[in-house]
Amino acid sequence: MTTPEDRRSTEGMVDYNRNSAMQQQLVNHYAERLGELVRRLGRVEPELRIVDYGCGPGQSAIEAVAPAIDTYRAQFSDAPISVCHADQPGNDWNGLFQLIPGPTGYTAPFIRTGAAVGSFYDRMAAENSVDLATCFMASHWLSHAVSLDAPGSVWFADLQGAARVEMAERARRDWTRFLQCRARELRSGGFLLVSCLGAVPEAGEINGIAASGRAVYRAIHAVAQDMAQDGLIDKTVLDRFVFGVWFMTAREAQAPLQSDPELAEAFEIEEIAVVPAPRNPLDIYADFIADPAEYARLYVGYVRGFGHSTLHNYLFEPGAMNGRSAESTAEEFYRRLDALYRAEPGKHAGETWYLAVILRKS
Repeated sequence: MTTPEDRRSTEGMVDYNRNSAMQQQLVNHYAERLGELVRRLGRVEPELRIVDYGCGPGQSAIEAVAPAIDTYRAQFSDAPISVCHADQPGNDWNGLFQLIPGPTGYTAPFIRTGAAVGSFYDRMAAENSVDLATCFMASHWLSHAVSLDAPGSVWFADLQGAARVEMAERARRDWTRFLQCRARELRSGGFLLVSCLGAVPEAGEINGIAASGRAVYRAIHAVAQDMAQDGLIDKTVLDRFVFGVWFMTAREAQAPLQSDPELAEAFEIEEIAVVPAPRNPLDIYADFIADPAEYARLYVGYVRGFGHSTLHNYLFEPGAMNGRSAESTAEEFYRRLDALYRAEPGKHAGETWYLAVILRKS
C-alpha cells in the first residue's frame, strides 16, 4: 500500500508550462541578479557548472539558466559551460529537452546540457562541483506528501495545535536538509540562489502570518467543503487532506543557518528577504478582473497547474463518493471553483510574496 510518506509532494503535476506565469515572472525577476553573481564568479576552470534544482518541464527552466549563460558568454566567449537540470523522475523530461534546442532555448557551442534525476532533498551533484545553484518556485514543496488531522484547513498557514507543530517540524527538517545537500555540492566561492513563495508577519492572521495565495487555498477548501456537505467528497478524507507546502518567512529561512553549526560554517549570507511580487502583488490575475470568465479560467488553470496531482491523489481518488470516479469528482470541483471566481472576481485573489535566499559557499 502506498502512503503519503512514500510519494513526493509534486508527483504527477499537470499543465505546468501552460499555467506557470507566476513561476516565469519570479525567474525573470532575478535575471539581473543571476548575471551579477556570474560576474562575481569570474572565469571558472575547467567549465562553469550551473545546476537548477526543481527545474520543472517548462520555459521557466530555460529562463532560470539563460541569464547566467548570457552573462558568462559575454565575458568569456569560448569558455565551456555545463548546465544540469535537476528534478524528480516524473518531470516531463521530453518536453524540457525539446525546448532547450528550440528558438527560446540556449544551445550553443561549448554548452553541455544534462539532467540529474532525483529529489533535491538528497545529493544530486558531486561534492564541490557546482559553481552556481538555482532553485525557483520549488523548495516550498515538502519532501513528501502530507496527511494530518486538520479539519477546517487544506494548507499549512491555517493549521493549529498539534497539526501545525508537526508540519512546521517537517518543513524545518526539509529546509535544513536542502541546505546541507547544497553545502556539499557547491564549491568554495560558489553561489546558491533560492526563490519561492514566502510569508510575512501579519497581526490578526491565523498564526500571525500572511502567506502567499492564502485566499486561493481558502477558496479550494471552501469548494471542497461544499462538495463534502453535498455528499460528493468523504469528509473524513477532507479532514486529513493538506497540501505539502510551507511558505517560509525570512526568519524561518535564516534559522538553520544560525542554529546548525555545519551550515553556519558552510555559508555566508548575501540576502534573505521576503518581498511583494514586483507586478500584481495583490492579485496575480488583476489584469483580467474586468473579464470574469477569463479571470476564473486563469485561476482554475493556476490551481490545476500546481495542485491537481495533490488533489487527485489525496482528495479526489480516496474521497470520491456515491460511485463517482476521481476524474468526475475533479471535474465537478473545477466547475465549482470556476463558478466561485466568476461570481466574485477579486474576493479570492492570489497575493504573492517572494522569498529570496542568496548564499555564498565559504
